[in-house]
This record gives sequence, C-alpha cells and structure tokens, in this order.
Amino acid sequence: MDLQLRGKRALVTGGSRGLGRAIALRLLEEGAEVAIAARTRDVLERTARELAQATGGRVVPLEVELTSLPSIQKMVRQAVDALGGLNILVNAGARVSGAVPEDFAHVTDEMILHDFEEKFLGYLRCIREAVPWIRRAGGGSILNLSGSSARQAGGISAGARNSAVVNLTRNLSRELGKDGITVNAIYPGVTITETFRERMEAQANFRGVPYEQHVAQLSAQPAIGRLVTAEELADVAVFLVSPRAVGISGEVVAVTGGLGTAVYY
Repeated sequence: MDLQLRGKRALVTGGSRGLGRAIALRLLEEGAEVAIAARTRDVLERTARELAQATGGRVVPLEVELTSLPSIQKMVRQAVDALGGLNILVNAGARVSGAVPEDFAHVTDEMILHDFEEKFLGYLRCIREAVPWIRRAGGGSILNLSGSSARQAGGISAGARNSAVVNLTRNLSRELGKDGITVNAIYPGVTITETFRERMEAQANFRGVPYEQHVAQLSAQPAIGRLVTAEELADVAVFLVSPRAVGISGEVVAVTGGLGTAVYY
C-alpha cells in the first residue's frame, strides 16, 4: 500500500533516539522529508547523519527544550524554514517512564510538575505552533505518543500525564478536524529500543530481581508472547499520520502486543 507520504514534511520531537527515531526512519523510508528535534546536539546530529545515510532522505536536526516555549517556537520556525512547510507533527519527546520508581513512596511533586510541563504542556505548545502551518498546507496529521500506563496502575506521574495526553488528543481532534487535521495518540507498552536494557536494569534493581527474570516476566504479559519493537510501533505510527488513515481521528491505539485483559468498547 502506498501511504501517500512522498514529499510530505514532518517534524518529530524526540527524534534522536527510541520511538521517535524509529518513526522518523519509517517516514523517511516512505519518502517524507523529516526534521528531528531533541535536547542533545551531538546525539541529534549523529542520528540525522545515520538516518540520511540509511534512506537517502532529507533529515534536518533541530535542538529543542520542551519545557521552554521560546525553544519550541524556534524549533517550529526552523523546521518550517528548512522544509518549506509542515504537514505532520509527531510528539514523541518526553521522559520515558520506567527508569525511576513512581509509586506513592517515591513519586515527588517535582517529578509530576516536570512531567506535565514537558509532556502535556510541551505537546500542547508544539501543536499550537505547528497548527497554523499545517492549516496552510491544506491539512495533515498530528500524532501524540502517550503510554499504556494511562490504563494501568503502578506509575503515578506517568499514568496522570499519559491520561491527560489522550484527553488532549480527543479535544483537539474535535476542534481541528474542520481544518482537515487528524489528531491521534498511541499507547506504547514496554517497547524494545536502544535504551531498553538500561531501563530494564533500573527496574530490575528496584524490584530486587535479576535482569533476565524481570525481562522474561514482562515478555510473557502481551498476548503475542513477546515485547513489541520500536520498528513495529513505528509502522503503526506512520500509517496513522498518513492520508490513508484520514478516517481515524481522536483515537488512541494501543501498540502493546495485546497487553492486559480489560475490554474497551
């Protein structure tokens, strides 16, 4: 299937590593031009070189601090200037939960406030700055990476911020649909990325169990009997931001391999 993404212009926050990087790669493979944004300049530039070499596509690296409105405004202006416009925004830049405990005994006010400013408010600010350009392009797509912790207990800060992102997604889909802009979200579960071992070792240490045992227990939970990879999640993400998915808006898609037993209807 042709996803009709050739020549589209996309901005991916959190694009230097993890899920953002995997989504940027898939967009480039489909013929889009991509600006990737992240906090760390050297990692960002290295990723941009690697993605360009792997695909032959155009990759623009942009620094951003998602807790700073001026930084976000500058990032969007630079992306539009470099790409000549904007059709797609992927919000994937935020702290990945799981490396530090977030239960009642450990969660702090500072963690919660930072998480909401970086993820919920950061996503909203990126959307505010990008929407005028997506409108000017005649419409497009916005995708927010939320998290399956919104549906599961265990991470207080992560659960709250990810639930808020889904509520934001639904609200904006209602307001922006008339402009030809779809807004959707993805629930990643525990996903295999290049930082997987680092995060899982931290979790295993907190639980006081061996790394291998912790990973085996997590891998047994999804219905497919294993964890989803970043590349598999990126396949879903790129479909959702493509013109082929115009009939889907205001929804959250769980890309967890079938985690949990609850029925949602």
